[in-house]
Amino acid sequence: MSAVKRYNPETSPRKVLWKGMLLYILPIPLLPAAIGALMGGDIVQALALAAGFALAMLAAGLIRKGIRLEREGQLRRFKRRASTTPYRMLGSFALAIGMFLVAWLGISHSYGIFDSLLYGLAVVLGSYLYYGFDPARNDPKVATVGITTEELIELLEEADGRIDAIETAGKDIRNAEFRQRLRRIATEARVILDTIEEDPTDARRARKFLKVYLDGAQQVTEGYARAHKNDDNPELEDNFRRVLTTIETVIGEQQAKLRENNVSDLDVTIEVLQMQLEKEGVV
Repeated sequence: MSAVKRYNPETSPRKVLWKGMLLYILPIPLLPAAIGALMGGDIVQALALAAGFALAMLAAGLIRKGIRLEREGQLRRFKRRASTTPYRMLGSFALAIGMFLVAWLGISHSYGIFDSLLYGLAVVLGSYLYYGFDPARNDPKVATVGITTEELIELLEEADGRIDAIETAGKDIRNAEFRQRLRRIATEARVILDTIEEDPTDARRARKFLKVYLDGAQQVTEGYARAHKNDDNPELEDNFRRVLTTIETVIGEQQAKLRENNVSDLDVTIEVLQMQLEKEGVV
């Protein structure tokens, strides 16, 4: 996800999430230590070290997922509901259990169970202070308009992924006119997503547009990009040009209908687009 504004990929490039990456690196010495203990004949110590390594890696994945979800939530006007899995809390306890086993049974049995428990609690506290736990989510629900918050987020993420795929495929097309038109289509499609995010009441009525229509636009773009790599086909270019015109027209109509709170005729337009895709033979 972008770090500034979700629906503007040109000014808001996706950033790599580095926070929590250290959690994958720190447990690495436990693995060769477990192998060494196994070769030395200490099965208990080897199992404790191996379990500590596995739990630490699991914790790293859970904590980083919790961080990523919170970051994504901060970029949205609404987030997932409070029932979402508390990934960072689970990760912190997984890490604590792993380090408890390492301290109690993995370091030459030098720590007693009480000291090891204190060590595990210290790990939980340190994880909480540095990474935090998952925030409470008391976000507004949109179930009253026929779609839940979870469904709406998944719908927007799926549509956003299709738009990303259209942009990626467009970069492989050599025709400058087509690249420019595809960039414009992606921009306008994101405006629709932004409109729906501002007013979730439009989401239920625009569901078929986001699922069926954008999927068709993605397929036709990727299909043309693959065919265009092999040879230049004037007939194929003309077909694709006509399809792009239809796509641009449908997006403009969808924006107008969202403004008018009227999408009753959208299904007919989608069916027309699907028939055109098959007729033109672009996909």
